[in-house]
Parts: sequence; C-alpha cells; structure tokens
Amino acid sequence: MYKLLLIFVCSIMLSACGLNNNTQKSDTETKTAEENIESTKEKESTEGDKNGNNESATVTEEIIQTTSIESPFGEDGNIRFKHTEKEIVEEHMDEHGRIYFPLNEYPIRNITSIDGKTSNITNYGDAFINIVDAKAYNLSTQEMIDDAYKLFISNPPKELEGKDPSEYRTWDKATNLERSIIQIIYLTAPSLNDLGYLIQEDTYSGEIFEQLMTVFEDLGAPTVLIPAPQTPLDIQLFDNMKMVQSLWGQLGQFENPEENKEKFKELYSTVRQEMNNILVRVNYTLSEDVNTQSKETE
Repeated sequence: MYKLLLIFVCSIMLSACGLNNNTQKSDTETKTAEENIESTKEKESTEGDKNGNNESATVTEEIIQTTSIESPFGEDGNIRFKHTEKEIVEEHMDEHGRIYFPLNEYPIRNITSIDGKTSNITNYGDAFINIVDAKAYNLSTQEMIDDAYKLFISNPPKELEGKDPSEYRTWDKATNLERSIIQIIYLTAPSLNDLGYLIQEDTYSGEIFEQLMTVFEDLGAPTVLIPAPQTPLDIQLFDNMKMVQSLWGQLGQFENPEENKEKFKELYSTVRQEMNNILVRVNYTLSEDVNTQSKETE
C-alpha cells in the first residue's frame, strides 16, 4: 500500500490541471476510490516511535492516516505549555536556529509577545496538527518518509532541472514546515485522486464522495495548525501552504456540487494545480541552504 501511495501522489504531477476522461490508465491507476479507502483503513502503524511519537499512539482508521497524540490542552482548558517569545528562543532553539518538539513532547505551545499584549498558539512540530481532535497528520514509517522526500526532490522547477539529488538538503536538515508539507501532500494525494475519479465518473453524492469531502473540510479547519515558519524561506512557503489549506476547506464545504458541477470541477482543478505548485516550491526551498539565507537577512 505504501508504494501505491507514491503512485497516487505522482499522478498529481502527471495530471496537473486535468479531468481528462479519455486518458488511458493502467489497472493500478484505475483502482477505485472504494478499494483505496478500504485498503487505507486496514493499515496500522507499528513504527510510530521511530519518529519520536508516543509509543501508545495509534493510527486511526481514517481515509487519511493520522496519529493520536496527547491533547495540548490542560485540565483548565488552556494550552499546557506557555512561553514568552524570549524564553522559547533562549531555552529551546538549537544551534541551527530551529525550535522543534516531537509529537510526544507537546509541540503545540502558547507564545506570548515580549510586551505581554498578545499570545499565539504555535505548532513547533513537523506535522499538521488538529489541536481539538489531538491528532497529527504524519508519516509513520521511514519507508514512507523516504518515498515522500524523493518525490519532492524529483519534481524541480525549470531553473533547477538536472540538479543532483545530493545538492538538496536532506530530510534531517529540512525545516519543520518543509517536513510537514512533504507529509501532508503525500497523505492527501490519494484522496484528491479518488475525488477526481468520482468526478470523472460523474458521481457527486454517496458515502464515498461524502467521506472524501469530509477529509478536505477537516484539513481546512482553523483547528488544524501548520508548523510555524522559522526561516526566511519558510515565510513565503507558509503563506503558500495557508492558501492550499484554505482551498481544501472550500472544496470540502462546497454546497450542492451535483447542482454546480462546473464550478466544483473548476475548484477541484485549482486545488490540484496549487498542490502541484507547493510541491515544486518545496523542491526549490530544499535546494537552498537555510543557514546562508538567515545570514543574508541579518
């Protein structure tokens, strides 16, 4: 199934804007949405602790794999861990300028400004996290991480065509935000392709369709936090990803798609294109040395 996920993700690039009903497909590529969803539900993770996850965390039986984590909220209803902007930097920033907490160390933190007037709930993990449902959208095995990373460095913008893979920053040197995008795009691509399959079949209702719509509605919810940007390159990338997340929400909340097929298809195509764009954008950011970028802005 893991290799199948890579096939589904790759099809994003191969069918960028398209809802081409006449394209010839292999047996694997024409796997139905129903089969894909059922096989996804059957997956269980036994390697969560390899990525710093809580050993007791389990992968929920959902269309998109998630990992259950401890709630970031304490008994008083507030975020468990609070810091000032100065404290989080002085106490938790490493020598590379990165602040990172694995999933079992409460990556969601409440950060108060130096003047004490504002506070923000911030994600210092490397995965999208739904803070209300206490679940993270992360890849649970090293095999999946390796496949996802290879996919991203294999799809460069035109100006980077021919660049050797060794010239990219490795997964270990990627920022929290870059890692999270690599994971979320890899995880969501099968659902996007399943939805495209249903659109090609002129199917805009039914249990499977509704489940897929719920996937994107959930992903677009304001309770799903993207990791905070921590480098100059991250800042633009964060804005790009926020736009994609907003489009996911619009897609999932689209009213009466069966009665507004053309507008729904247009929105779907926009989502596909912007997911392509973010894939290429991450390829570009991974080609840059973040430490050099930081020095240039000092």
